Amino acid sequence: MDRLKTNAISALVLITWLAGADACGQTTTPAAPPSRATIAATGREMESKVLVDDFSGPLRLAASPTGQTLYALRLETRDVLGIDLEDPTKRWTAVPTMPGGDPKALGVIDSSTLALVVRENETWSIRVHRLPAPGSPGAADSVQSVKLGTSATSGAEPRVVVSPARDWLAVTGLPAPMPKILRLTITGARLGTPSERRCPPLGDRPEAVTVGAAGEWGVFLPATPDAAGSGSFFSWLSPSGGQRLLHTETGLERVVAAACCRETGLLWALAGGAIGGGAEGLWRVDAAYVEGRQVTRPVSIAAFPAPTAVVCLPNGEVAVSYGLETSRIVRFTPRAGGTKEPDR
Repeated sequence: MDRLKTNAISALVLITWLAGADACGQTTTPAAPPSRATIAATGREMESKVLVDDFSGPLRLAASPTGQTLYALRLETRDVLGIDLEDPTKRWTAVPTMPGGDPKALGVIDSSTLALVVRENETWSIRVHRLPAPGSPGAADSVQSVKLGTSATSGAEPRVVVSPARDWLAVTGLPAPMPKILRLTITGARLGTPSERRCPPLGDRPEAVTVGAAGEWGVFLPATPDAAGSGSFFSWLSPSGGQRLLHTETGLERVVAAACCRETGLLWALAGGAIGGGAEGLWRVDAAYVEGRQVTRPVSIAAFPAPTAVVCLPNGEVAVSYGLETSRIVRFTPRAGGTKEPDR
C-alpha cells in the first residue's frame, strides 16, 4: 500500500474520515444473505424505512440541496419523479419522458435544476432541466444540452457526481472510447465545456466515484490482475486529481455506487459482498489504523439484492435504491448510539 503523503491537503481529507472511524468503528456482524425478505438483518447501527416499493425497473437517485426532496430517475420509463421525504406518498413528475432520449444518470445542480446524462443513438450528452414547482402543470424543458462524446458501446452505467459547493460536476462510467471521467464547471444553472482537466488520471475505469467534503476525489477501482483475491481498491485523490493521498484495499467486491456525506464525513458503498464473507447490499467503509498503517474496514449495514444507488440525506441518513424488475427506495437512519457524526 502506498504511504500517505504528509501535506495540508491529505491532513484535511483524512482527519474527518479517520475521526469517523473513531466514532463509528464498531464491529458489526455481516448481514445475512437475502432470502425472500426484502431487507435482511439491518445492522444494529441503522434502522430502515421503506419509502417506495412499487417503481418498475432500476433507479438512479439524487437529493435536493436541502435534503427535502428525493429525485428518482426510472431507467425503464425514462422519466424523473420527485418524492417529498416528509411525506413519500407525495410524488410528482419532475422531468417527463423525453422523446428520442434515453436518460441514464442524474444530478442536482440546485433546488430547481437537474442535470441528466442522456444517450441518443451513439451520442452522449448532459442536459440541464429547470424544474417547475412541485405539482404545477409546467414541463421541465431542457435549457441546455452539452455534448459529452460518442460511442457505439452498449451497457454503460454512467453516474453524475456533484461537488459539495455545487460549482462543478463530474460524469463517470461513460463507455469507451470516451474518457473515464469528465468534469464540467457550474455557473448559475449552466454547465461549462466537458474536460479531463482536474480529473484523476486513472489506468482503469472506476467502479464508483464520490467527492469528499473538501472537494477531493474518492475512487473505487477494480482489483488488478496481479492483486487477485484482494477485492476493490479505494483511493483518495487531491481536488486537482493530480496527487494520490491514500490507496488501500477495501475487501469489497463489485462496488456499484458510493457516497461520501459532507455532514458526517462517512463513506458509504453499495457492493456485491466482501472477500471475507458478507452479503450484497449497503456497506459503510471505515478508516482504521492497523500496525501503524491506514486501512479501510468495511462494515455491513444491510443486505438486499441488486443495489443501484445511494445518496446522502441530512442528519446522517442515507437513501438507497435496489432491485431491477421492481425497485424499492429505503431510508436508513442512525440509531441512538450507533452511527455518529465524527468529532471535528
